[in-house]
Amino acid sequence: ALSLGIGNGDVFTTIMAFSPGVMQPADVAGKPRIFLSHGTSDGVMPIDDTSRKFVPRLKALGYDVVYKEYDGRHTLPPEIRREAYLWWLGR
Repeated sequence: ALSLGIGNGDVFTTIMAFSPGVMQPADVAGKPRIFLSHGTSDGVMPIDDTSRKFVPRLKALGYDVVYKEYDGRHTLPPEIRREAYLWWLGR
């Protein structure tokens, strides 16, 4: 979602990436707003190798990023899912 959204930011106005593992867009277009979340105990996509590197880079490039870390593994807790949905709705 992250790579595809950034590469097609002229098509997608928002990106929601939950515990992303890759950020390597083939190209960059537009500036979609981004909601990114990640569990601090994620053993599938370790947070230190992914989101904690992606978020500062995205912000430095001028993206509007909302970032939420939560206690947990490679899951999507209901409260994070709800927050992402409300963010997407613009609330």
